[in-house]
Amino acid sequence: MAMFHERLDRPSEFPVTVTAEEALRAKMRRLIKIVNGFFGKVVRDLIAEGQNDPEILREFYEQHVSLRRAAVVEDIERGKATGEFAANTNAELLVDAIVAPVYYRLLLRFAPLTEKYGNDLIDQALLGVRKKQKPSTPKGRKGVA
Repeated sequence: MAMFHERLDRPSEFPVTVTAEEALRAKMRRLIKIVNGFFGKVVRDLIAEGQNDPEILREFYEQHVSLRRAAVVEDIERGKATGEFAANTNAELLVDAIVAPVYYRLLLRFAPLTEKYGNDLIDQALLGVRKKQKPSTPKGRKGVA
């Protein structure tokens, strides 16, 4: 486990000048890239070993997953605060909806993990949390009677 932490850096920080959605997409691109390399194999092995040794899963979560998860929750909360996402968005559930399918594919290897897949996950998950725009009425018209 120590080697795993030595090789991985802290969660990447993205400038707060980008939108919350842009930050989510950048983090997803990075995750997809990382899990398609050596890191993905190590994560699969750690999760497998953790089935017999819960301490491994606890340490993996506390020292790796929780840090990255907290950063994504922050992005979502920022999106709520700026009006990018609906105020009633549950940040924890949205993180699960976006990230869990990546680990699902990583573990079961039934389909590739691609950048397109990551973008599709975010597109689908954000359908339910983007602020609803009121339909605009063309100038000069009060609506259709």
